[in-house]
Amino acid sequence: MNGNVLHAARVIRTVLATVRTEQAAAVAHALDSARLLVDPERSFGVVLYRTPDGGWSRTARPVTELERQALTWDTSCARARDVARAVERHLDTHPGPHTVRVDGDRVRVRLRVDGPAQWARWRSYFGIAIVGERTEPHTLTGEGERDGVRVTVVALSASTAPPESAPPESAQGEEQRRFRIGETLYDLALPMRDGYGGVWYFEGRRSSDGMPLVALDGRPERCSLANVVAYLGPLSPVRPDGDGAVPGPTESSPALPDLTDPQAAPVRLDPPVSRTLPNTAVPHVLPSAPGPWATVDVSEAGVRSDVPRPRVTPDREQEQEQKREQEQERESVRAQEPTGPPDRPARAAWAEPFGPLVPAVPATGPAGSVR
Repeated sequence: MNGNVLHAARVIRTVLATVRTEQAAAVAHALDSARLLVDPERSFGVVLYRTPDGGWSRTARPVTELERQALTWDTSCARARDVARAVERHLDTHPGPHTVRVDGDRVRVRLRVDGPAQWARWRSYFGIAIVGERTEPHTLTGEGERDGVRVTVVALSASTAPPESAPPESAQGEEQRRFRIGETLYDLALPMRDGYGGVWYFEGRRSSDGMPLVALDGRPERCSLANVVAYLGPLSPVRPDGDGAVPGPTESSPALPDLTDPQAAPVRLDPPVSRTLPNTAVPHVLPSAPGPWATVDVSEAGVRSDVPRPRVTPDREQEQEQKREQEQERESVRAQEPTGPPDRPARAAWAEPFGPLVPAVPATGPAGSVR
């Protein structure tokens, strides 16, 4: 029981001299039940922390690297949400439609820009350093940073492009499209050559998330630029020749795997199976050039040396050995069979394999009829 209950009862009895002892105790217990009295002997417990070996400790363990990364990510996401709320309040004071969305530790903004002067102010507000043109008409994209948070801005404008982003006089008529993947900035206005020699072209198509779709030598199939960089990279721009000509999509390129279907079946590398009999005796033939069959004995491969030998397995060798034994047994049985009476003419003397069944002309002589 709380030791202060009796003290509270004495205080109540002293103040209310006309109240009996039972009534004072009841009032004190009521105050204690309402948690209005502090128990001096109450223990508030001890906070224990789990240790890596499964035990408990009074001191907190140090934060691991993975936990530190998670805390850093949570802090970045919280800072991005704060910046998004501030940008939303700032955009509410400007006319025109706009949307603000938080994407992890970055902010995506879509707004309307009326004229180059307003676009310059937005570039200064968002700290935009990289400007790229999208495929939609009169649409610009910008990558910037606001209060330490990366911001992607999509600006819809009634004009084509701000004066500062217009191409120079020497490059008028040439599309200046740039796209960044990681730390590399790709110029989509130029063809790009992959690591296998294929030339990829950007024809103005993009996916729903803005990723450029490129085609190989004018083919109808299109692949995302990120997949081409990941599987066939690195990509290098194909600069115009001295006469200003750029290789067109008619140039041939080596066959490449289909990147549009990541689950495409792999190429089968098994060699064709020889159609010759396994027991055909042929001389030992060595391959003309080193290859996957350079270390395999091809003494029983077949008549044609250019046809590769089928893959030899223990089961196939055992099956061939059994066939050879059965063939030898049949040959030995045939050798032991009787060949007929000794006075019977040889097989080659007869006109038919087993001799004439009926003589064409009956013949008579000292020995009788000939059959």
